[in-house]
Amino acid sequence: MLGLLKHITISLKVFSKYLTSTLALTSTLALILTSTFLITSCQKDAEKVKKVNKMITSLGVERATDVAINYTDSGVLKAKLYSPLMERYPQSAEPYMEMKKGVKGYFYNRNGEIESSLTANYAISYENRKIIEVRNNVKVKNIRAEELETEKLIWDQRRELIYTDNFIKVKTPDEILYGTGFESNQNFTRYRIKNLKGRVSIK
Repeated sequence: MLGLLKHITISLKVFSKYLTSTLALTSTLALILTSTFLITSCQKDAEKVKKVNKMITSLGVERATDVAINYTDSGVLKAKLYSPLMERYPQSAEPYMEMKKGVKGYFYNRNGEIESSLTANYAISYENRKIIEVRNNVKVKNIRAEELETEKLIWDQRRELIYTDNFIKVKTPDEILYGTGFESNQNFTRYRIKNLKGRVSIK
């Protein structure tokens, strides 16, 4: 009987030791799993924060209404652009300005006199390249009563040129010229049509 009790006592001790080890192992596993979950959650939260910060940064837009922009060279006024709304994206890989509500501009000669005007329904200005692209219902008029119409026109400020590869119509007091491709000085006083498609006399 004593032997049986001794055996039972030893068995209980072994079971108790096994139970303690099992509980300890279970607790350790639970702690590891909890820590892993917390670390993963923290990493995910950090990633979310980074994404949110990136979104906030990418949404950094400078807006202005009733804008007037002067373009000068060595202190001499070359052009003025007006727009009811200007949005600037300074943090873009290539900073640019958009004028989604249209643009109106004037080009000046050396005496400060207006030689031509421009209107368009949309404009985008690439600051580093000094290029402005105007689109949709583009019209340019000069002091000789000549008018250019196209759907896309580029103004290269460095070269002081305006040009397009699109279809164009030039109306003069005597005729209407149609063609594809156009290049002119920015004041629209000297120009050429690259591929003349037709002309119609209006006199």
